[in-house]
Amino acid sequence: MSRVGPVDAVQAGTPCDGMPLAARHDLDQLRGDFARDGHVVVPQVLTDGFAQALRACLLDWSRWALVTRIEGRHRDFDAAAIAQMDAASLRPLQALIFQETRRGMQYLYERFPVHDVGYDPGPLPPALDRFRMLLGGGPLRALVRSVTGVDDIDFGDAQATRYRAGHFLTHHDDDQPGKQRRLAYVLGLSPGWRADDGGQLQFLDGDGHVTDVVVPRFNALALFRVPRPHLVTAVSPFVDAARLSITGWWRAS
Repeated sequence: MSRVGPVDAVQAGTPCDGMPLAARHDLDQLRGDFARDGHVVVPQVLTDGFAQALRACLLDWSRWALVTRIEGRHRDFDAAAIAQMDAASLRPLQALIFQETRRGMQYLYERFPVHDVGYDPGPLPPALDRFRMLLGGGPLRALVRSVTGVDDIDFGDAQATRYRAGHFLTHHDDDQPGKQRRLAYVLGLSPGWRADDGGQLQFLDGDGHVTDVVVPRFNALALFRVPRPHLVTAVSPFVDAARLSITGWWRAS
């Protein structure tokens, strides 16, 4: 029996006034895919205008931090300052980053925290603030619950991310004790992205073999259970554009 909830009105193609989500006719298919695979990609999840506004926010954003791990500790660097450094000046930092990668889990990308418990990001552009509000409830949470059947999710956290050439995220499973993470999500905001461009979300089995691949798409919401082994492949060195997304976790209280 199909689950019925507030989001099923969207399946019927009758969006509510001001609804930030696109009308849907594919909920049964999405539910089946998630039940079978433990992950799903919801295409055209937002109205086109809202998705375009979110992308515009990230294109104009200047408060990016370059994040990575060095000697086992998370580190934040001013992304704009790093971008001004010449190749010779960057080599010692790159050596530390690559050394950490050879030892275990590592990441290198740019981010800005948008929403979390007890965190105030300060003033946000209207579209980004509207998305932050959706993480506390309403139609987006209802859609996620309906598609996944994970009914105890209460809220989502979020970070805006920008992966440029050479950026990556190695094998991990997102599990953190005490965080009550039920689902991970990636809202893609990069139109025209190709498989050749890298930055792919890859799912792994217990032996570390790739089982499924998600190529970045615009206005598509990837959802998957936590814990789930996965990684983001390095963005190809010839790519001028950035892989833009909003990512985070749907969590229980």
